[in-house]
Amino acid sequence: MILSKFHGCLLVGITLVSVVRGESDVVAAPSSVFSAEGDVAGDHRYTNYREPVVVRTNSGKLVLGVHAGNRLAWPERSGQDLAVRISSDKGETWGPIIVAAEHGNFSAQSHGMVYDAQKNRLFFLYVTYNWDYSEAKGRGYGATAGIYEKMHQQGKASMSAYLVYSDDEGTTWSAPRDLSDMTGGDAHFGASEGRQLTVGAHSGRLILAGGDERNMDSKGKVIGKNIGAWISDDYGETWTFFEINAPAEITGVRNLSCEARISELPDGTLLYNQRTRTSGRQLSWSKDGGATWSETRHAAELKTTQCNGCTITLRDAEGFLTDMVLFSVPSPGGRSEGLIYVSRDGGRSWPTSKKVVSGAFAYSALIQLDSDTVGLFSEANHHRDICFVVLPIADLLSPNSQGDHE
Repeated sequence: MILSKFHGCLLVGITLVSVVRGESDVVAAPSSVFSAEGDVAGDHRYTNYREPVVVRTNSGKLVLGVHAGNRLAWPERSGQDLAVRISSDKGETWGPIIVAAEHGNFSAQSHGMVYDAQKNRLFFLYVTYNWDYSEAKGRGYGATAGIYEKMHQQGKASMSAYLVYSDDEGTTWSAPRDLSDMTGGDAHFGASEGRQLTVGAHSGRLILAGGDERNMDSKGKVIGKNIGAWISDDYGETWTFFEINAPAEITGVRNLSCEARISELPDGTLLYNQRTRTSGRQLSWSKDGGATWSETRHAAELKTTQCNGCTITLRDAEGFLTDMVLFSVPSPGGRSEGLIYVSRDGGRSWPTSKKVVSGAFAYSALIQLDSDTVGLFSEANHHRDICFVVLPIADLLSPNSQGDHE
């Protein structure tokens, strides 16, 4: 049963959770956290918001991060900044937009956010494209080849990697720290939330999905990349990349994506869930805290359009990790009709799914709010809005009466 279709979100300060319990769906009415129609942040009036990532801090605050752009026609190269909003009441209300990082007319992207609960420090890692977005007339390689050729001739780096951090749960942010000599300017930080490991010998480790060596030719076309995980064992001071192997038949540059999520399982195993363009969702597991990984395998049960998604492991009422894993992603028909797939065995199988958002639905982020509910953030309205819904866990875990969602 579908309540109604949403191209944008309800523009309200309080989250309205109107849940319809159908035979196999849990459809909720989204509210807006970021909206290009009405948001103003100081001197900024953004036209688009993309790639939500979310963490929960020790005090229970939700910090939602996005890249906030200045040109709707090409949001990924729009001189975008990194911005956050904070909620202290599980998403019912949200504070003002806070700019976490900005680099003039350069575009900040390929970001990851990770929270160190031991130090109460929140990190944003990201990459800048080091050219003025207004110089590109159009979008894609054809619009930027001349820009990259000029930079190549001048010996200038086309990308740089940075880190900013907050010691007050997202309210204020440090100056950017250049990581390019450590990670390479061509790093990618997953468009994801990282995790701080909580189980076993590697407890305290910070880990982010992502990529490395996104090599470009002189015209800015990507000709190589690696997928894997970024790891820090010194509270975010240094970062090291650990590669994940994929079968040869899917390793084409345009097929592999550095966009992925990592989830921790109760025995300390890590689950890696990666997007591809033509080979479906690819999964990998690590038994040693992310230093080595199994070769990726296709998860045929995860039927979806090619898009980034989010994976989280549920915790029980006492706060312990379970084998229940949720995965949010658009339906196979395009970037719409948000689904949540459910695994009860740490990602080995995905027997059920629920439709949770009707209408526009692209990149998403999940967070467990308490033992009874999860929060889901998603792109909507052609990248103009980031929407939010609260979903009952019991409804998500209930069996589909009509089998798997098609």
